[in-house]
Amino acid sequence: MAAKKKYLLALNLGLLGFGFFLSLFETSAGKENIIKKTLKNKHYNFSVGNLSENHKRAPLQKSKQEEEIFLTLKIFADKQYDYDQNIYIAEGNVKALINDGVLRSDLLSYDKSTGILSAEGNIRFRKGGQYFRAKEFKFNVLKKEGFIKDAYGILGVENVFNDLKIDTNSNKTEDQKRTNNQEINTYDDGIEFAFGNINLKDNKITRSNKSRGSINNWRFKSNSIIIEENGWKSNRIIFTNDPFDPHQISFEGIDVFAEEDDDGKLLITSSKTNLILENRTKIFLGKRVFGGKKKKKSKLEFILDGKDRDGLVLIRRSNTATINENIKLDFQPQFLINRAIIGKTNSYKNSKDKNTNLSDLFGLNLKLNAGNDNWRFDSVNDLSTLNTSRFFSGLRQSNTFKKYFRMPILEDSSLNIFTTYRSRAWNGTIGETEIKSAFGGFIEKTNFFTTGKVKNNLNIRIGTAKYEAEKFENTDIISLWRSSIFASLDSEYPIWESNSKNIHQSKLTSLSPVLINPELVFRTNIDSAYFNYLNSSDQGFLKLSLGPEIRLGNLRRNFFDYTKFSVMPGIKIKFGNSPFKFDNAIDLKTLNISLMQQIYGPLMFDVVSNLNIDNSSKNYGEYYDTKLGLLWHKRAYECGVYYHPNNEAGGLYFRINGFKFGNKIKAVF
Repeated sequence: MAAKKKYLLALNLGLLGFGFFLSLFETSAGKENIIKKTLKNKHYNFSVGNLSENHKRAPLQKSKQEEEIFLTLKIFADKQYDYDQNIYIAEGNVKALINDGVLRSDLLSYDKSTGILSAEGNIRFRKGGQYFRAKEFKFNVLKKEGFIKDAYGILGVENVFNDLKIDTNSNKTEDQKRTNNQEINTYDDGIEFAFGNINLKDNKITRSNKSRGSINNWRFKSNSIIIEENGWKSNRIIFTNDPFDPHQISFEGIDVFAEEDDDGKLLITSSKTNLILENRTKIFLGKRVFGGKKKKKSKLEFILDGKDRDGLVLIRRSNTATINENIKLDFQPQFLINRAIIGKTNSYKNSKDKNTNLSDLFGLNLKLNAGNDNWRFDSVNDLSTLNTSRFFSGLRQSNTFKKYFRMPILEDSSLNIFTTYRSRAWNGTIGETEIKSAFGGFIEKTNFFTTGKVKNNLNIRIGTAKYEAEKFENTDIISLWRSSIFASLDSEYPIWESNSKNIHQSKLTSLSPVLINPELVFRTNIDSAYFNYLNSSDQGFLKLSLGPEIRLGNLRRNFFDYTKFSVMPGIKIKFGNSPFKFDNAIDLKTLNISLMQQIYGPLMFDVVSNLNIDNSSKNYGEYYDTKLGLLWHKRAYECGVYYHPNNEAGGLYFRINGFKFGNKIKAVF
């Protein structure tokens, strides 16, 4: 089986589709007396059942356990020669068809005495999602080694080995079908690196976040690629995810080696890797491994936590431990940098001693997840100190059990049972408050539906729980049961949309991975709730928010060519009062403002905030839930910094966008 694995590896390996050449030479090696005389402008169709048939020198003998490979090869050329049944030459507009793959070149030859297969002049190959072109190719059939000169190509990582299989019984891949019909490029996937405790939702320009931890399609180039029996290598190769030129971002690999991993995935190792931005700025990344299994995030990460950890924190991620397939455990030790530098802490209000010892410099986050198709259990245990005297002051913990089921009226729903200890809560201009402990459950139903042109999202929750939390009037802790029913409906109605019929993908802006279509939509949000507390108090409210969102510009110019602005005034009608601080209905008149504005070129400003406009409130004129962002937004990549002043959180992110290439994309760059 080891011989079989090496053989199949040699056939399938190749970032560019070089496995095609290997399968091509096997055809010539596997069948003698293919051409009996010199012919011109003829069409040859021959097939090979056993690749080692009648060829004693080829080390391709197959055991009975090994599967046979059936291959069909057709060659078209202006001239074709067979010299003494030893040297085969096809010359002039050579077109070789092999199992749905197409090779073109000026000259194709195979010498049986030396085992050398070669192609020269304007070499091009396409199969499925793979395409490359080169100046010269040579491969020794006996030694299983060769080289390719001046190579450019397009690589579809996900289907590279499936595309390059030489089994004629294999079906065309979905990627191949798409490539044959697709004219445009689409934003498809991506890689994201984030530092800090920020939660990045959908990009407001692309309206999605397609970061999946990998990019499937790349363009590449290399002056020389050496083919070996177990893979290929190159002194220097450059990859870019950008479908257009000039490309905005690329990776330069030095001393690169590619092979097939144990799972049949393409694995590329670069001894030295440089990230190149705009063909000018070069950033050294060190040794990198691409492809293979999906890569985990970096072991080390920084977050900013000014509330519980006095500032900057270094986190070390451990590998996720899997128990009985359905249980996963994440273990994250932490080092509190600011606390170590200052030697004091301000995170524990009930502690008069601000000094720290060694155990105060370390924290821990432990996550447990378990479940199947019908239920899920999540447990989060967060410790901001390992000092046993501050253990309960530094612990935040929550557990949630969710069970999916069907019930009358609500139909597909979920039962949620939860417990929590020292849970943070934010309530408008009151700011942050704390739920010391809680346990209970609720039934939840969510439903997305459309009514004509109106898009709607409905959420309903019914439940009961016991809360131990701060009183509304002061910081005293009280404990009460609360029964509740809550419903919300978010709707969006398109008012105006610009005519996009004349917008073509070839005009895709350099500042966005998607085409931007100016529009005006009208949004509404209706929230209603009723809470009943065991001390005979109750509270109910109905909140209505509505307003327009307009998007102007398409990021084709460098100055103020993109504006996304939304303003939603809201009014809340309530009766009764909650005895708790965390759920008391306040801020009865509000104004939600959201603005994303291009400043110059790729530089963007993003702000979201809420304003209390109730002149009868003591918090009149105060902002809350504010998020500030400064972004550098390009077609192939983007980066930015966000800061949330209300909870003193923030972070950085860098995102590389991936595309599904259309068949008009050029390999040469």
